[in-house]
Amino acid sequence: MSVAADSIHLDAVTKSFGDTPVIDAITATLGGGEFTVILGPSGCGKSTLLNLIAGLEGLSDGRIRIGTREVQDLPPKDRGCAMVFQNYALYPHMTVADNIGYALKVAGVAKLERARRVAEAARVVELEGLLDRRPSELSGGQRQRVAIARAIVREPRVLLFDEPLSNLDAKLRHGMRMELSQLHRTIGATTVFVTHDQVEAMTLADKVLILNKGRIEQFDTPDAIYHRPATTFVAGFIGAPPMNLLAVTGRGGKLRLDDGTEMALHPHDGPALLGIRPEKITIGGEGFAAQVVYREDLGSHTAIVARLPGGQEVQVATPIGMHLAPADTITLDLPQDHLHLFDPATGLRLETP
Repeated sequence: MSVAADSIHLDAVTKSFGDTPVIDAITATLGGGEFTVILGPSGCGKSTLLNLIAGLEGLSDGRIRIGTREVQDLPPKDRGCAMVFQNYALYPHMTVADNIGYALKVAGVAKLERARRVAEAARVVELEGLLDRRPSELSGGQRQRVAIARAIVREPRVLLFDEPLSNLDAKLRHGMRMELSQLHRTIGATTVFVTHDQVEAMTLADKVLILNKGRIEQFDTPDAIYHRPATTFVAGFIGAPPMNLLAVTGRGGKLRLDDGTEMALHPHDGPALLGIRPEKITIGGEGFAAQVVYREDLGSHTAIVARLPGGQEVQVATPIGMHLAPADTITLDLPQDHLHLFDPATGLRLETP
């Protein structure tokens, strides 16, 4: 099963509820055939933006184009989209096959053609042996597959997912991530996936669109978002533990804290926020002193919190087996190749030599 894929063009898309703005003049192009993840904290406007694309909400201003057609004034059924919700919304009295094929039946698709397409959708999501069961006889992961099959049986050019994995436990979520990735490669539809889970975003996406208070903070590949965050919001939102951000001043080729502690060599001149990922900080050698105040053993690594002389704290990710305890004094070093600088007033990334 494969379908043609349309790009989605958002042109100054705006949505307000009363006097409260939710989506603030967003302009972006979601590539045809790409897997785009809309990521952000609760209340940032992720689901609202997805609903605007689907036609479940009306725009306050702006335009939406899917392929070559402007769709902002079209009803949902005419936009060429199919949507999978967080709530699977299956009909409990219908079999799996009837749930999958219901939209085709309503659309008047002939019985033989309907049966063929239901069988093909069931094959793609590995439900062939469950078509005669009812939703109450299925596991959570199987119900999710039925909801996905119900969407793809329509052979949509655009497939929309609204936090579809949030009701599953950790093991099932991992399995469903792999299945969704394979599904995307199989059917080729333009896929837009809303989540607040950065692991889902970083593992599934071709591109990640990070929203904050209805505005785009960054729209780029997972690799670029992790290694070159455009703003302090992205730097602090992505990563576990997130990037450290320290107020520093550059002077004479060195970055220093307010108390004069030298943090790193760098040509920036003036105030800045210094960012560095916890796993890039090295322990030992020449550097600056810090005191361990907390530690967590996380299996793959140990995360510690260390307090600097001026009172600021940094998180450090270290290999398992490094024996550190609260109150230990350690020496930290910040490799210049892994430093990020941001404007303390705007939060925007500073490009420096």
